[in-house]
Amino acid sequence: MKRHVVFILVLCSVVMALVACQSRFAYDHYRSVSIDGWNRTDTLDFIVGRIPSGNYDMSVGFRATSEYPYKELGFDITCSVYATGRNKPDRAPKAKTIHKRVKCSVFNDNGQLAGRGGISTDDFIYSVGDLSVSSGDSVVVCIAHGMNQDVMPGITQVGLQLEKK
Repeated sequence: MKRHVVFILVLCSVVMALVACQSRFAYDHYRSVSIDGWNRTDTLDFIVGRIPSGNYDMSVGFRATSEYPYKELGFDITCSVYATGRNKPDRAPKAKTIHKRVKCSVFNDNGQLAGRGGISTDDFIYSVGDLSVSSGDSVVVCIAHGMNQDVMPGITQVGLQLEKK
């Protein structure tokens, strides 16, 4: 009887661990920007590395405060996918590079932050498009703000998500 109970407990633990580790995101990471404001020259590099082959939905996220001065925020995104067979993306030949400019709404027509409300910031997430990756490819994504103002106040963090389709 005692062995039976121990076996069931171990089996339940293994099943829970396997289920808990399943995430639909191959990559989900945020980087903080300067409290003084996000400078146009401060490009945020997201070194994703190798991810399983397949198709992904690439999304950019950010956290903004009411100090952000504009209704929209523009992003300049460069995604580089490096070919299979190399350990370091900086030494591997590029397989493809994707450039995107994305405009994201920050405030609604009533002048309120349009994201998912938090305590001191609102969270925003916008789909950038599809990304196709072959087996063993490495991915590096660089994000900069694409606004005319050099220093952009009110943005606290910027993130990248890759969701398996």
